[in-house]
Amino acid sequence: MAKTEPGASNVFNFSQPERYRCQVHHYHRKLSRLYLSVYAGARPQPALYLLFTDLAYLQAPMSWVGAQFDIAMPESCIALMLEAGLLGAAFRDFPAAYHSVTAYTRLYQARALPESAVQAVQIIASSASILQRIPPELEWG
Repeated sequence: MAKTEPGASNVFNFSQPERYRCQVHHYHRKLSRLYLSVYAGARPQPALYLLFTDLAYLQAPMSWVGAQFDIAMPESCIALMLEAGLLGAAFRDFPAAYHSVTAYTRLYQARALPESAVQAVQIIASSASILQRIPPELEWG
């Protein structure tokens, strides 16, 4: 089970997360679900999948090395939501309302390794989980 508390490190409890490669597998626009394929080493088949639900924001390449996902503190999530235009500037005037947003929204950040040519992966979603399989309609044939 994935960790859910703000400030959590290595959310999916991967041992040696630097040995994994993540790849965007599918984004279901109508359901706001993001599926990532996670590969162990150089194996051609995914070892597992990650599902991010109620996706609001994604900054990532199609593929990167490293599966160390952390949950940022709520203030960082709010700051990115404001920067990305997901929240209006007037929201800054109501810090008491921040909890109403961050209670159901998390900023997941992955530390990509230098060889993946990306500095950071940022995903704003309500939750994340590990899947052993994806729905059959999403499998590549």
